[in-house]
Amino acid sequence: MKQKKQVCIIDDDPIQIFLIKKLIELTCCVKEIIAYKDGKEAFEGLKERHGKGCKCPDLIFLDINMPIWDGWEFLKEFKELNIYLDSEIYILTSSLSIEDFEKATFYGLQNNYLSKPLDKEKLNQIVSG
Repeated sequence: MKQKKQVCIIDDDPIQIFLIKKLIELTCCVKEIIAYKDGKEAFEGLKERHGKGCKCPDLIFLDINMPIWDGWEFLKEFKELNIYLDSEIYILTSSLSIEDFEKATFYGLQNNYLSKPLDKEKLNQIVSG
């Protein structure tokens, strides 16, 4: 199984963050897991880390519906930075909205659009793929 050095979780639900972290810890070999509670906090945190010479996370799990900045606002700003090139972004959502799927397609993430909850089998596919 390939090793992901850093995984980022962007979700406003602390229970989801906890569950995803535990699943990652049990399933894959990851050096660091970072989490942010909304898109703006994630954008600013990743931008700051990049400014300090840190690479972007190998893998980002992004919720769509969050306060302050939702997942779409994060993606818009993050893509403009051009620091995401080594990151694999997965939308992890409970949304069943066709509009959300269409937005994911706009960002080229239609194949990375996942329904919550993330399960061990899907995580293994992501990490080993």
